[in-house]
Amino acid sequence: MVLDPYWPAINRRNFLKTSGASVLLASLFELNLNRPSASAKGKSVIIIGAGIAGLTAARDLMDNGYKVLVLEASNKIGGRIRTNRALGIPVEEGAGWIHGPDDNPIMELAEQTNQETFVTKDSSFTVFDEQGKQVSSQMITQMGEEHEDILEFIGSGMTKDMPLSEAMEHLAPKLTRDPVFRWMTSAYTEFDTGSPVEELSAMYFNEDDAFQGEDVILVDGYDRLLEPLTRGLPILTRKPVRRIAYHNRMGVFIETDREVFEADFAIVTVPLGVLKAGDIKFIPPLPEKHSNAIQRIGMGDLTKVAMKFDELHWPEKTQYFGLMTQQQGRWNYFLNHKPFNSANVLTALSFGNYSRMIEGMDHAYMLEDAMKAVSTMFGSDVPYPRHYIATRWSQDPFTKGAFSYAKVGSKPNDFNTLSEPIGHCLTFAGEHTDFQYHGTVHGAHLSGKKAAKTAIKATA
Repeated sequence: MVLDPYWPAINRRNFLKTSGASVLLASLFELNLNRPSASAKGKSVIIIGAGIAGLTAARDLMDNGYKVLVLEASNKIGGRIRTNRALGIPVEEGAGWIHGPDDNPIMELAEQTNQETFVTKDSSFTVFDEQGKQVSSQMITQMGEEHEDILEFIGSGMTKDMPLSEAMEHLAPKLTRDPVFRWMTSAYTEFDTGSPVEELSAMYFNEDDAFQGEDVILVDGYDRLLEPLTRGLPILTRKPVRRIAYHNRMGVFIETDREVFEADFAIVTVPLGVLKAGDIKFIPPLPEKHSNAIQRIGMGDLTKVAMKFDELHWPEKTQYFGLMTQQQGRWNYFLNHKPFNSANVLTALSFGNYSRMIEGMDHAYMLEDAMKAVSTMFGSDVPYPRHYIATRWSQDPFTKGAFSYAKVGSKPNDFNTLSEPIGHCLTFAGEHTDFQYHGTVHGAHLSGKKAAKTAIKATA
């Protein structure tokens, strides 16, 4: 896509002089300068990142008469909504559930696309110990109540921040060594947050909000939600942004590998992991409160290995399986796909520090490791799957993690600070910019709507 130059060179030279960053910007403007043509309102906005936050912002702006352009670094849209159909059924590599469907805006998108939904029952599970022996439901229920009570007490009674693991050790040292309690800490808390409990803030790990209702799976694939958002949007893929220069009077200049785009306003929706790595340079540097917030918030991880078998080797109607492993976070939870799509597919999940470690291994090792867990639960005679899918969010250069979490030392306002506009031409969006719903698809979606309103207000 070739766009016509918007400003003559003299104006760009003037901008270099007034920006206070002429040496850095000089190389930026040596490339071709392109800008989306002006809309009827004479305003243009570039959205960086084609995840649901970016697509939502672009949709709202376009519907309000703005000229928009979405730049996506990878070769596909959706961000961490990534549905893989290589196994013959939709398998979610990223977002997998609508968490709390009641009044949830993501359910509204599902209804727009006539999505078939399936309510997952958290009560439908079987848990095995390290030797593969089934743990009684009574024991799980009893320990679950103690686990919940301890976390609620920590969440409401902390006056000084510390790692959640340390707080649990102080409060209940015996329980933290109990294998059932340890499993719950991983399968529940680390799964929900994507964070190792050693890094999770004891003060803020459970202070975010949630919609009501039992979690829902989209049977036809999460990616179908994107259809009403993307209709008619100009999206360029394979456009990793390297630098962003911004100026209240002159707008924004966005450099990719090969060109520079110009607009009145920019919305940056790249994942927190990319921001933490400093892969995008800002000229001038971001305000200190924004840059500090980026570094304080944590970026968690969650690994999936989805395996398709010729035959069923586990109870058909059980929704989830849990496994207590010596290494915390190691394939502690499994999703059975059989109840909602009649396929012999089992997805193994790892969290926290183990997730980060296993994603550094090759796919063959990941499969072998996951199959050891499957064999522990269902017998050593279970054959290897015919096909499988493995995820590596921490290794993906355009995500560098799965979702954000409240790290020790961070505060709720760190998340919210990232949604505050920078001058009159730049703002951020994404699940990491709203503490209330961070780490969720609906949080990202709502942040995109907020960013669109910010852009409209700033360019009015």
